[in-house]
Amino acid sequence: MPHLSNLLNKLPMFQESRMVATGYGMWICWNGELNPAVVQTLQDYGGLQVEVDRDQALWFFFSSDVFLAAARLSVWAKFNSLQLYAQLLPAKLLFSPKREKSFSVEPAIMAQSVIVSDSCQIFVHPKCRNDGRGIPGLTFKPESSRSGLAPVEWTSLMVDPRLPYQSSLGWYGVIKPLGNSMEKNFLENWRIYSSEIKNLFEQLKIKFIVQDSYLVFQLENLQMLRQWTREHLMLVERIKATKRELYWPAVVAVTNKRGLNFTPDLPKKMALDWNQLVPDFPHMSYRSGYLLGSSFEVHDVNFSLDASSVDDWCKVTLTVNHSQESGILPVQISKRLIAGSNDHCFYCGMRSHSSHKCPTKALSKLTPKVWHELSRLNFEEFNKAFETIDAKLGKDDIEALKEIQTSKGHEGILLNAVYGVNQISQLRMMQHMWVCRGKDFDKGLKEVVPRDNNPVWSTLGYLLSGDLLVADKELSNLSIRAPRDARPRMLAGFVAMERGDNHKAMMMWKEAEILSTTMMKQAYCVFLQARLLEYTAQYQQASDLYSRVLRMCPTMQDAQYRKSVCQVKIGFAEQAMSSLIELVQKTPQYFNRVLIDPEMERGHIQVLSALHSPWIEAESQVEKALEQLEDLKKEVHEWFDEGSPFFAKSMKRIERMTAASDIKNYVSFMLILHGCKNLAKDLDRYVTKEASALKKKFQDHRERLHYIREEAAWFPFPRALVEFNKNYNVCAANIKWALKTHFQVADIFKKAQSVAETEEKRLEKLEKRLKFLKVVRDSTLFMLIMARTFFWVEVAFMCIVVVALPLSMFYGEQSGMEWATGLLFKEKWDIQKQLILGFSIFAIIVSCFRTVIVFDKVREKYFNKARGVA
Repeated sequence: MPHLSNLLNKLPMFQESRMVATGYGMWICWNGELNPAVVQTLQDYGGLQVEVDRDQALWFFFSSDVFLAAARLSVWAKFNSLQLYAQLLPAKLLFSPKREKSFSVEPAIMAQSVIVSDSCQIFVHPKCRNDGRGIPGLTFKPESSRSGLAPVEWTSLMVDPRLPYQSSLGWYGVIKPLGNSMEKNFLENWRIYSSEIKNLFEQLKIKFIVQDSYLVFQLENLQMLRQWTREHLMLVERIKATKRELYWPAVVAVTNKRGLNFTPDLPKKMALDWNQLVPDFPHMSYRSGYLLGSSFEVHDVNFSLDASSVDDWCKVTLTVNHSQESGILPVQISKRLIAGSNDHCFYCGMRSHSSHKCPTKALSKLTPKVWHELSRLNFEEFNKAFETIDAKLGKDDIEALKEIQTSKGHEGILLNAVYGVNQISQLRMMQHMWVCRGKDFDKGLKEVVPRDNNPVWSTLGYLLSGDLLVADKELSNLSIRAPRDARPRMLAGFVAMERGDNHKAMMMWKEAEILSTTMMKQAYCVFLQARLLEYTAQYQQASDLYSRVLRMCPTMQDAQYRKSVCQVKIGFAEQAMSSLIELVQKTPQYFNRVLIDPEMERGHIQVLSALHSPWIEAESQVEKALEQLEDLKKEVHEWFDEGSPFFAKSMKRIERMTAASDIKNYVSFMLILHGCKNLAKDLDRYVTKEASALKKKFQDHRERLHYIREEAAWFPFPRALVEFNKNYNVCAANIKWALKTHFQVADIFKKAQSVAETEEKRLEKLEKRLKFLKVVRDSTLFMLIMARTFFWVEVAFMCIVVVALPLSMFYGEQSGMEWATGLLFKEKWDIQKQLILGFSIFAIIVSCFRTVIVFDKVREKYFNKARGVA
């Protein structure tokens, strides 16, 4: 027996409802298999199946067409066997913030159960009965109380089978091309693309009107709406994939035809801001979007914060699985960061506040680290943080934003990153430019000087506090006193912009550009001018100025990014994706920047779809990269010891990449992919460099060992060199092995490093030993040279003593000299002894001096002679 409570209990439970639709519920029960015609009929009349079980189902209808659907079932049952019980009752359809559907009925109705008879029975609740009385052909017959039903005055529906009971559902649609209708490119491309759309209308037999550049068309029933929506989306997708040259972006809106007429002025009566629509995807009410069925998926459009009714606008796409093949990233940016009644803020791009109330004005320092912090968050944490931000934002959004910004949680990181998207246009960047002295944008921002005492700093305080009139007056005086200073003009541009005088702001920034001293500051001033044009919806002129910024300062990637944002705002999101993806590939941090940019809302679906491909590619490559990372880790262990500086550095890099593998974020993926490639290159480069250094080191060892051998060969006592020769031979053998070996194998390379360290120590030991040997050798040679010199000097002196003294005595005696006959003959032997002693001492002194003078020369002479050098 079917029980209504069984169906209701299967529905999701949630505390807060995002939307509530009041309408009609239809509880149907059957025996056996349900005829498919029943489901098709309910769908054609605008029925939305909420829940289904084995023998019962619960449907919801937004309008009184529920009576027409019931009438058609009743007529059909008269000619076909249909065991069906249907009950029409008042109900509410509830939508959660995640678009889950639930059902609300009176408590007395929830406990109902019924036994299905052999015929078709349709019971109507008394609260619904009055809504069906005005429909021709329908009458209501009172029914007696029945077991299992709620105790109310039920009536059965009686139908006149002669009437058609056609559904009142119907829609009008408008297709509007983007771009300037006066340009030749627009006329040619839109003519070709619109012909494809017209062919589709003719195939589906849809009536349409061409008015100026608009296409206005009529959809007679729900089945036609479903068919056209599917065919249109498939046509756009097919043209983009195979005939890209035929494509031209156009926005599409479909509205219920009640209260409207099928006339050329229909677009003016739809009360819709066409500049907010996303190209290619049909826009319609939530009511119509959900009626399309499970083959389509409904997406929010964040035009305002008031989207709480099923009659608010949404955009529709074909249903896809949220898997790798889904083609769209699962990121849902906070609606309160996008929607609002104001224009996009000049400073941060949000619409929840005006520029002069922007919370970023209170920020004084640049926050480049926020992108690193954001890269450590998964997409799930993105969405949770956005939900937290939505929950905290209320009536006083400014104070709530300030509170969230200082939060240490993920929502604080995310909000600061949102502020950082357009950081270059904010007052904190201007303050940094005032103290910046660099010439290149990336490196130049780090070259700063201390803040000076210029009055412009105190004038900045007036702007920050909101005293725009005082700030304007002070800046006028400062410009007169310092006519060559660019800073007052920069600040005056921001003051004029906040006061709404955009023309003056443009003039001030042009003057600041002329007065700026470096190309980087000039490019910054041009960037502000481009941002002002973008702020005032002059997107083409802004794009041209951003191109000029890039010519002046090619490293200012923010200009390239803003050019793409301008294309998205115009509606040419598809065309902007190529440059955005190129920017992402060059600087992966821009991936997250694109996802959270509040000014990207118009191309949000295209952005998420376009970024899905590089995301999937990176995600698939990460799995292989992690395997490669393990191999690299093994290689590092194989090639280097733990004490090696390269080993410690590589392990830190591997640990950082391993930690990033748990984070589902594109930047983390790129960190792993680029990290693996760079580590592999660094490993190869370092091994090659170290192998070359090792070869050179062993060659130096060989030269040192050769010197040691030559110097030790002159040692006069070879028996004392037993240990020395042993160490020498071991060292020579190891050096010979190293010089004949290639170091391209890890074990050999690692062994060579160890051998190099060992032989370095061994050579140092041999060199220390050699110093002692050289001292002994040189001392011995010195003594030999000195002994030889002493010998010949001593021989010469002895000859003088032996020969000269007797001769002097002989000739002295002949000549009658008394000293010769007396003193010499008396003291002859004593005199000889004294002369011999004196001459010997003198010979020693002479030999020492001579040896010192000729030692090096004689030593080299002997060494060269031994070496065979002439």
